Amino acid sequence: PAKRAKQDKGLFNWTANAFIKQSILSPRQRRIIKETENFKLDLNDAIESIEQSGINPIFPKKLWKSILRDEYTELSEVHALVAAYHNPEAPRLASNKFAEALESSTFAKPAPTKAITDQNTWRRAWRATADAISFAFADRRTELTAYEEHIGRLFDDNLASFHRNIINYDKAVRQLIGSRRDILFDEFDHAEVARFRTMYLLPTGTHFSAPSFSTPRADQAGSRPRNRSRGICRKFNRGDCDGCERKHLCATCNESGHGEHTCRKAARK
Repeated sequence: PAKRAKQDKGLFNWTANAFIKQSILSPRQRRIIKETENFKLDLNDAIESIEQSGINPIFPKKLWKSILRDEYTELSEVHALVAAYHNPEAPRLASNKFAEALESSTFAKPAPTKAITDQNTWRRAWRATADAISFAFADRRTELTAYEEHIGRLFDDNLASFHRNIINYDKAVRQLIGSRRDILFDEFDHAEVARFRTMYLLPTGTHFSAPSFSTPRADQAGSRPRNRSRGICRKFNRGDCDGCERKHLCATCNESGHGEHTCRKAARK
């Protein structure tokens, strides 16, 4: 068979700019790239080593690949699988080679998800993810803690009705970081991250979702006094009203001057 031609990466349009970018990366960023490239030589073997270590954090096996690639991890999947781990009634599937092969095939069911709806579910899923990242990569705990504090302050400083925007902002930022090698989690003052804050957290932002405030119905508003003058007085119709704001009309014929107890029309029925 003919020898396959080797790809010339020097012809890529982005090669020169990428080389310049690589040259100005920080030592932390370089170390993470080096560790990631080492994991990617054999991801399955690396995951096997993690599980056999005996000191690995609780984390879904199927999501370790995104951690080791230093890519975006879907927190709703983390939340679902970690919650299932702590649920004694959840089924426990025996691990085997066939099941693992099926999981990576197109026949596998979509990963279960459990929505991130508030700061509590976000923190639960994020901390499990941060534990996995800091287990795999050296000296990233401080970076990840700083990011949690950044998002936590946004939760603390805003009303709960605004929190959906914070969750969307976090997701966008983590997708950005997972697709790049020049932004770390504690670099939330980076121009691209700051731009996302404008887009997701400011009312003028293109991805801002205005909080919805439910208004109680008139018949359910406990603090709103009823307009008693609109209703027909029941006591008047029974003949025992001493005077009130309600309408003194007959409940049968809707005429004034008498109540239902003396209404002739009511007597004829």
